[in-house]
Amino acid sequence: MIKRVLIISLVFFIIGLILFWLISGGLSASARTARTLGNPIDYIFGSGTSPGISFRLPWQPASLPQGPDISGDAEVDAQNDAPGNEERGSNASPQPSELRTFGNPSPSAGKITLTDNSATESDATAEYIKIEASGSNTAPIAITNWSLQSAISGLRTYIPQGAPLFVMGVINNVEKVYLEPGASAIVTTSASPVGVSFRENICSGYLGELQTFTPEIGNACPHASETLAKNPQNLQTYSGACFDYLDTLPSCHFPTDLPSELSSTCRSFIANTMSYNGCVNTSRNDPTFALHSWRLFLNMRTELWYNTHDVIRLLDDQGRTVDVLTY
Repeated sequence: MIKRVLIISLVFFIIGLILFWLISGGLSASARTARTLGNPIDYIFGSGTSPGISFRLPWQPASLPQGPDISGDAEVDAQNDAPGNEERGSNASPQPSELRTFGNPSPSAGKITLTDNSATESDATAEYIKIEASGSNTAPIAITNWSLQSAISGLRTYIPQGAPLFVMGVINNVEKVYLEPGASAIVTTSASPVGVSFRENICSGYLGELQTFTPEIGNACPHASETLAKNPQNLQTYSGACFDYLDTLPSCHFPTDLPSELSSTCRSFIANTMSYNGCVNTSRNDPTFALHSWRLFLNMRTELWYNTHDVIRLLDDQGRTVDVLTY
């Protein structure tokens, strides 16, 4: 008896569901609903359009900006759908030869180029790319607010302002960076070891003695003999022992353990001159003081580019492609 009641109840329940389905639109409503559902594979790999759904690949830090779609962007959907490409690895990188990479060319194309990089480094402090202005350019070109973008991952980051005259221990004024004809900029992924992006000068080698830069900063600082002439008056003021000691010092080196026989005037000269700020104060009016090279830092904690293969684009402030570097 109970079994018969349950069977009858189930039949009436099914009939009720069918009637409700017919009343609510039946097959046409189901088709409309199905058309609104995206492909779940698209959501996983970033091409889905459902609002509020986002997916970050395992090697992409959450804090990194994503660049907008640009005409001529890389076509990587087929590669992403391939087995084994779920996570980044030495055997899972897309091949740059399969990408359409250049996009809409900038008026600055050919005037500014990407000439060197260490994008295969796994340490953000050692990962850099070099931007260089052609020596045939007729005017400086501003590169601040330009950007660097991976054509594969879409990661995009902007070139910052820099201090035209860096001074240690103060808040430095920063300005838009212009590359003069033949000038260059090393753009490093990590934060600046001295707290700011800056233009190099003939005293910058002192900074390399205190901090680590990749690539290393040159050490062609003015020697003591260039700022302290060896004449009778200075020999009397500083003593011969002072000049003998200064002749032993390497370039861009601040001595901390001074010989006891040095005079107080010699010690004062060394303290005020043989350091970065001392060198800047002494040499800043020299016509050759400012160098045609910049050190710019993107202030990222993790690497930006693939370690194996990538296509890096330099984009102007309108998102047009200036140059492309493939490795």
